[in-house]
Amino acid sequence: MKKVLSLLTAFALAASMLVGCGGAPASDASAPAADGSEAAAPAAGDKVELTYWSMWNSTEGQAKVIQEAAEAYEKATGVHINIEWKGRDVKTLIGPALDAGQKVDFFDTDAQQLVKQNGKYLADLTEMANAADYQKHIMPVLLDNALKFGEGKLKCMPYQPFTTGVWYDKDMFAAAGVTEEEAAPATFDDLLKLCEKVKASGVNPMTCNSDGVGLLYGYQAARYIGQDKLNELRDTVGWKESPEALQAAKDIYTLFDKGYMSEHAPANYPEGQNEIGFEESAMILNASWVPNEIIQNTGKAVNWGFFPWPAVEGGVDGIEASMVGSQGFGIVEKSEHKQEAFDFILSVVTGEYDLKMSETVISIPADVENTQWPAVVAGAEPYFKNMTKTYEWNVGLTNNSNYEAFIQDAMIKLCKRDVTPEQFIEEMGSMK
Repeated sequence: MKKVLSLLTAFALAASMLVGCGGAPASDASAPAADGSEAAAPAAGDKVELTYWSMWNSTEGQAKVIQEAAEAYEKATGVHINIEWKGRDVKTLIGPALDAGQKVDFFDTDAQQLVKQNGKYLADLTEMANAADYQKHIMPVLLDNALKFGEGKLKCMPYQPFTTGVWYDKDMFAAAGVTEEEAAPATFDDLLKLCEKVKASGVNPMTCNSDGVGLLYGYQAARYIGQDKLNELRDTVGWKESPEALQAAKDIYTLFDKGYMSEHAPANYPEGQNEIGFEESAMILNASWVPNEIIQNTGKAVNWGFFPWPAVEGGVDGIEASMVGSQGFGIVEKSEHKQEAFDFILSVVTGEYDLKMSETVISIPADVENTQWPAVVAGAEPYFKNMTKTYEWNVGLTNNSNYEAFIQDAMIKLCKRDVTPEQFIEEMGSMK
């Protein structure tokens, strides 16, 4: 796979600026940067070093691809990237570190969290992106999301995109006698019929982790009233005035009450989802990273299928709407080497390393020129291409920090049947 032409150009320019690093005299002339502006060559003996705080642990597949890309970038340009593997806690560590004046040139986490929680620290990358023709490579839905998060400014570069829906074991469906038509339920009633058929075969139809209850209720409620109205109920605490919110609660309660969910659900992560790898449950509503996690956790090569969360009678949204997102890189505004950071990130989110990321961790490619999806997640591709409406994670249910913990706790109680749907709505309406 050839690298992006603009990236090669950037590498070549950077390399020409760094010839002084080995002790040879540096030119006094300024060389053009990748964005077309004049960038002075570093003085002899200078070496550019970037500090990157990563959301990954060093043993993870994503980390290994990024490390390889960093080594290739240094070989091509002389720019060294000091990677600090912070893990998922980076989202809470980065703000205090930057406030304290700690040197960080760029970092990554969930793209939405990256911008919404830490946007004040981030540089607008629009000019550099335009100069590199980045828009020709980024998946349009990811670019739209990034611009929406940044209120029109490009403050993140998305990678490892995900979509959400129901992932299932095709072999379990076949053993239950599920037909091709039944394996793509168009309505929630169709889903209940599918669950009944799978249950009759002796396995749990569905499972979920405790962190997946927001997906269940969020999707079902949004199918009735849409994401904007659902988020309005969240912020105004208007749950008691919405018959659709109550109906969504009744629907999710039904999945558990009829035994269509594993008796252990909602289970602690990753015990719930691992039930599919252990051939105990057949389906899970989650993101496209889950198949790879289950394979890694259980060692089972599942024959994966996919269908989007179905529509509901009288609802406003159907299978054209899905939770879509990605991880994202952001460059710190105070960084003295924003162009070098941009050029490196570009090498990760496009071309060879985007494809390698997709293959290594079985994820969707971010670069539209990498057209081949891994077989494990390929079942979602036809639906993804027909998607016209994007939801935020949990359809935004947990995006209000004032109510996040309260809502999560209430949804777990609903799924465990510790409260009735009516009690659930009463509790949701009592948030303070």
